[in-house]
Amino acid sequence: MRAAGEQTVQPCPQCGVEIRADRRFTVWCAACDWNVDPQGADEEKGGLGRLRRRLAQRHGERLVTDLSTGDERHWNGRTAAGVLAYAIALAVHAVTAALAGGGIWFLVGGWGGIGMVPGLLLLALAWTLRPRLNRLPGHARVLARDDAPELYALIDEVAALSGTRSVDIVVVDAQANANVTHLGLRRRMLTLGLPLWEVLTPQQRIALLGHELGHFTHGDTRHGMVVGTAYRSLTTWHYYLSPIQEPTLVEALVNLLYVVPRTLIGGLVLLLDLLTSSSARRSEYLADAAAARAGSTEGHVPRGGVVTAAVSIPVAG
Repeated sequence: MRAAGEQTVQPCPQCGVEIRADRRFTVWCAACDWNVDPQGADEEKGGLGRLRRRLAQRHGERLVTDLSTGDERHWNGRTAAGVLAYAIALAVHAVTAALAGGGIWFLVGGWGGIGMVPGLLLLALAWTLRPRLNRLPGHARVLARDDAPELYALIDEVAALSGTRSVDIVVVDAQANANVTHLGLRRRMLTLGLPLWEVLTPQQRIALLGHELGHFTHGDTRHGMVVGTAYRSLTTWHYYLSPIQEPTLVEALVNLLYVVPRTLIGGLVLLLDLLTSSSARRSEYLADAAAARAGSTEGHVPRGGVVTAAVSIPVAG
């Protein structure tokens, strides 16, 4: 039960529309988007942050304009930013491969046993920087097709409407969220949060599935196998080169030696972030478009009739 006095009614200071809200949460106007971003652009610190915000806003406006034309096919092509991001990612993986090759060379050469130490160190470093593919978490609550045939049938139908293949595995959790990801090289996983699924209407469930499956149709470079794993390798490098806190004289000298490589790696991380931000935002817009199509009256009518999304997720007690 809600406590008295939590509900508020006030006019929007920007457009005058009446706003009914809960004083425990941020108040914003659905009519004109007043206070949707309470922090505002002025709260962002640093010139780079403000530049990224301006570029993101400009690119977002251009994407909205392109999406409104209804022609999304040209969005799937390779862009110069995407090609450069792939080139940087491949260079990062080449460094990891070079470290592994150098470690093997030291071990094979031997040099009277002296080569064992640098060889093992290089191999250990290459191992920590290796590209890591996603794995199924050990605590994941997996729904097999036999456990939820109606749910899988719905996902298969929405995937067909979205122009992509369906998922291989469905996982449920207690988060008010949903997401898709790759497992290994080929398998696809959909995670559905039970709190979110249970409060949605049947048509909203179809739209949710359309949005998540739309991410497979319109690839996001940042979360792809090549660029995504390179991004994680760079952040690992940056962590290794973090300055030592409260250093001694020797450690202060080490921190000084770390400045240049840490700055270069930090710059690469920011560059990858900038190069892939447009792809990530484009993927979100197109996923939203896929959700709108799948959740619309026309979109959720398949070849043989009407899709029903009034399916419950079976969860064992």
